[in-house]
Amino acid sequence: MAPDPLDEEGWPIPEPEGEAVPPGPEEARTAPSYGESAFLMNLLSAPSREALSPLAELEGDALIQAFLSGGPAKPWVTALWLPPEAARRAAALLDAAQLRNHPEPAHDTVRALRESPPQLLLVHVRDNPAIAEVFLQMAFEKGDVPRPMTVLLVPDERSPLLAAPPAWAHAVLPLSLPDAALSRGLEPLLRLSLARRDLEMIFLAHRVGREQLHRVTFTDPLTGLTNRAGFNEMSARELSRVSRTKGSLGLVILDIDHFKKINDTHGHPAGDSVLRELARVLRREIRALDHAIRFGGEEFGLLLPHTDFPEMLLVAERIRAEVEKTHFEAMPGAGAVTISMGALCIYANRRASMAEMYKMCDELLYQAKQGGRNRVVPGKFE
Repeated sequence: MAPDPLDEEGWPIPEPEGEAVPPGPEEARTAPSYGESAFLMNLLSAPSREALSPLAELEGDALIQAFLSGGPAKPWVTALWLPPEAARRAAALLDAAQLRNHPEPAHDTVRALRESPPQLLLVHVRDNPAIAEVFLQMAFEKGDVPRPMTVLLVPDERSPLLAAPPAWAHAVLPLSLPDAALSRGLEPLLRLSLARRDLEMIFLAHRVGREQLHRVTFTDPLTGLTNRAGFNEMSARELSRVSRTKGSLGLVILDIDHFKKINDTHGHPAGDSVLRELARVLRREIRALDHAIRFGGEEFGLLLPHTDFPEMLLVAERIRAEVEKTHFEAMPGAGAVTISMGALCIYANRRASMAEMYKMCDELLYQAKQGGRNRVVPGKFE
């Protein structure tokens, strides 16, 4: 088990090697899109990597939803502009699949394709494929839905598209082929599309597992904020960054004033509601690169990278004032909830451990409590 970064006795704290560390918001914006699934991507051919790239960029609930909506047991085949008689024939040839035909595709068809992508897409074109190309761009241009295996169906062997198919077509088949020949052309493509779906599910299952593990390990279930374990990881990374860049880091520890009285007077459900609403205030008032933490009970914290003393004090005072003027839903009115804050600005001039920084900041919080509460007591470590 890796040592707790709060117990480290040197600075800079080395960043873990050979083990996945959940990236902070700043790293997430600059990390390769494949992220922790890079090793899976590297096993694949270039076309497969291209097909899976949109899935690699999904995060959070979108990732889990994509996994849960991976597709029915019986594969879907969607046909566009296919005449009704040809659609009935294709359905008979692909009896292991469910076929939906859109003889006159409309805007609703685009939405249906995006919400429930088929495993195989049949596009019937007589002469000019430009309309179909525009339609497919509308359905899949955003890239968050992988384009399905697409077969261009032409009327007969005289079509010039057989010799010069559009780039979006994975295969071209004339409808004039006998049933046996057309079936031999369609069935391997359907099997290939199903294999691709299986690959996508394996890929998503891996990422969902890591996502859920990260959520359970590093997230406080009541507020959705980072928990103490997540703070340990982030603080080690941020202290190391301060040392490398000779920059600064703001550490804020805050505590809800008279929280026991809130629980005793209004009940524990009201107390939980106050904790959740305070978490929302903290998220709203900090930058994307900052971190909001719930240490436990009514104690919260903030890590403010690249923040010097005046900026840290400004942020802390703004949050204190925002909490004081907020009408928490479970409380009688604005001013019923206040917080006390210890705010420590850490510079790279001296060696220290996060355990020492936390203790110093907690002492500042204690002074804020002793000084009358609903206030910020700042300090510097330089």
